[in-house]
Amino acid sequence: MVRIGIPAGVILSVASVFAQTAPAPAAFEVASVRLSTDPARSGSIGPSPGGKRFTARNMPLLWLITSAYDVSIRQVSGLPNSFNSKSYDIEATCRRPASREQMMRMLQTLLEDRFKLRLRHETKDLTVYVLMVGKGGPKLDENKNGADLEARKSMVGRETYRNFSMSLFANILSGDVDDTVVDRTGLTGSYDFKLEYTPERVGPGVKEGREPAYLDGPSLFTALREQLGLELNRQKVPVELLVIEHIEEPSGN
Repeated sequence: MVRIGIPAGVILSVASVFAQTAPAPAAFEVASVRLSTDPARSGSIGPSPGGKRFTARNMPLLWLITSAYDVSIRQVSGLPNSFNSKSYDIEATCRRPASREQMMRMLQTLLEDRFKLRLRHETKDLTVYVLMVGKGGPKLDENKNGADLEARKSMVGRETYRNFSMSLFANILSGDVDDTVVDRTGLTGSYDFKLEYTPERVGPGVKEGREPAYLDGPSLFTALREQLGLELNRQKVPVELLVIEHIEEPSGN
């Protein structure tokens, strides 16, 4: 930082004024972070009814980061391999009721404080899939009971989602289309919905007859439009990319 003709005392005085007037970063009142000890437990993340508690169970760090910053997994790079096999449990409370968007800002603060997360933000024009609301509006039921987040497949192509945000759903779709999916729906809640479609590509388990697949349904793109009121469009758009420059094992509670 270059200082030209300004006495050090003046700089400190100006800084102190900003320190007094700048709002404190959004943060949970109390939060605990622990390494998950039950890898078989289904993962969940999100606010509880009433908006005063946030819970994440058995969630990989990458999913915590993408949820906090509302991006897809493919928009984040630089996570050390040592974190790939670990998941975390978070229990946090807010001083007063907060929206999901406010809680995600609190989660950002928690990641910065406990994991010492430092990110570099970049924006690039990339051709990706954009998840949008269709002309007739969304056909989604907003979750009201705060049930654990769940993505269940009764067979390949028949899926049930519970308490899912659109940013998390975009992460699932990115695997289906094998490319980045950016959420541009503008839907900020968590939703319950079902999706039935015939995958364009099936894995070895389906080909070998070990996994049943739903082969009589519409394409993924048609199912999204007709069943959920959503669309996947291929577009060149500015995409925010997050590069992890530093991260550590979480500090004590």
